[in-house]
Amino acid sequence: MRRFVRCILAFACFFTLTQAAAVAETLEAVSGGGQTTVVNTPFFAPLVARLTDASGAPIAGVDVTFEPDYCNGFEGSTCPPTSAYPHFGGVLPAVATTDSDGIAVAGPLIAGDAVDVYNVFAWILTDGGFIRANFLLQQVAPIATVAITPAFTGAWYDPAQAGHGIFIEVLPSQRLLAYWFAFAPDGTQAWFGGDGAIMGNFAFVDANSGVGGRWIPNFDSAQFASHRWGGLTFAFTDCNHGRVWFTSDDSAWGIGSMDITRLTQPVDAGNCP
Repeated sequence: MRRFVRCILAFACFFTLTQAAAVAETLEAVSGGGQTTVVNTPFFAPLVARLTDASGAPIAGVDVTFEPDYCNGFEGSTCPPTSAYPHFGGVLPAVATTDSDGIAVAGPLIAGDAVDVYNVFAWILTDGGFIRANFLLQQVAPIATVAITPAFTGAWYDPAQAGHGIFIEVLPSQRLLAYWFAFAPDGTQAWFGGDGAIMGNFAFVDANSGVGGRWIPNFDSAQFASHRWGGLTFAFTDCNHGRVWFTSDDSAWGIGSMDITRLTQPVDAGNCP
């Protein structure tokens, strides 16, 4: 299905163009992509984009537009109604100005009313053309969930796929750390994760993976780099069962979910809700 870009106000597009003129820019998605939430409820974290010049230096004072990637209906395709898409609470499009670090943060984003995967993109127009950064988002049906407490710390896996799994630790200040130890699509070992906020009965983690490392004594921290993998969203249905939704920035990993079952529980983790 083809997509199209809409410029709501010609003046706004021209103004964005003049602000970013004469610079070879890069606009990248920093965080917020890969989230999953229930239809008609807010997403947990804001969408964050970064604008830099050809040397990697941040560009401040540029308006970045965030909007859903609507279906265009070309060639007889059937498009969902506008209500299906994520939205910024009736504000369309949402515009945020880059700060001194080149960071633009979109306003609160709310899921539409349809279960599906949608893309919201950030964009600017430059003298060199149109550049954009994409944020893939999942909207899912409601499920029964319980509050996430320290009792959910432990190892979790899918019994039908024993051999890979996720280590979870509930941290102070309503945060959750999660690392998934698995295998890449090409069969090599891989692990990715991070920590993120617990909001309500859900937790969202911007997951990163590392490259450039070597086994000791040949590990060189100067050669190691952390790269964004995508997003992980967690919810639990009871003390021993839950679900993780995953959305990778790399299409080879795909988008989906996995039901998880507790494998271990620390002796001092507390009581389940």
